[in-house]
Amino acid sequence: SYVFRAQTQEIKERGGHQSTGIDFFITQERVIFLDTQPILSPFILDHVINNDRKLPPEYNLPHTYVEMQSLQIAAFLFTVCHVVIVVQDWFTDINLYRFLQTAEMLKPSTPSGSHDSTSSSSSDDGAEYYPHIVFLQNKSRREDFCPRNFKDMHMVVDKLMAHSHLKYKGTLSMLDCNIVPGLTQEYLDAEVNMFLLPVQENDGEDNLNKAGAGTYPLFSLLPGYRGHPTFSTMVSKLRSQMLAMPRCQLSHTILTEKNWFHYAARIWDGVKKSSALSEYSRLLC
Repeated sequence: SYVFRAQTQEIKERGGHQSTGIDFFITQERVIFLDTQPILSPFILDHVINNDRKLPPEYNLPHTYVEMQSLQIAAFLFTVCHVVIVVQDWFTDINLYRFLQTAEMLKPSTPSGSHDSTSSSSSDDGAEYYPHIVFLQNKSRREDFCPRNFKDMHMVVDKLMAHSHLKYKGTLSMLDCNIVPGLTQEYLDAEVNMFLLPVQENDGEDNLNKAGAGTYPLFSLLPGYRGHPTFSTMVSKLRSQMLAMPRCQLSHTILTEKNWFHYAARIWDGVKKSSALSEYSRLLC
């Protein structure tokens, strides 16, 4: 039932990850999904060190090689994708935003095929192409859905991404989903593209904390207070908003699936040979 294979129990126990490199899948609706290995993964660093993998000559330290590999993947995604989903299990890691801005700086130069009026970077001819970016907070706690905490999270992300050209706000809204009843668009000055997902229930909606023994029978059958919709409901709302996000052209010509694949291959070769990435790598070393 998954487009990409879920993480197996054995890989979880080893602290590893399911995807290696970049996998892609094309749906019947002609939507292309990409799944990548985790960025700055300690598991990859451990694998490089313990398996005595020979590093390319331009890298003299394993952690430099892992960081550059992650930057190459991120710069590639920023060039060939309409929407990039950044998944994190806690809020928030300042190094993640530094990494995103570094990848944005090092991404290949590609002129935008069409001008998006919502983008501040598309006001001039030949403007750079930048994708929409969505911050997905996985395993969110009940208190994260509190309106005050929810607003604070948006303000933090907005401040950290203020100087970025990535389209990080204005195209995805949790308030429009009516997830937090009573809140309107005026509650947030600038709603960034952030979505919260709670911990997935193992046995569906019935797997909730119920009242303990010794209480009245009626109350013992009532589910415990959750504080947010179910995981399946949240995923459904996220999916509908993601598929409805605007998509401008990646290049000056309309790309079919086949042409996009050749375009992506050229971009990947350009990323690997990028002089900016090479110079950044030299500075790290």
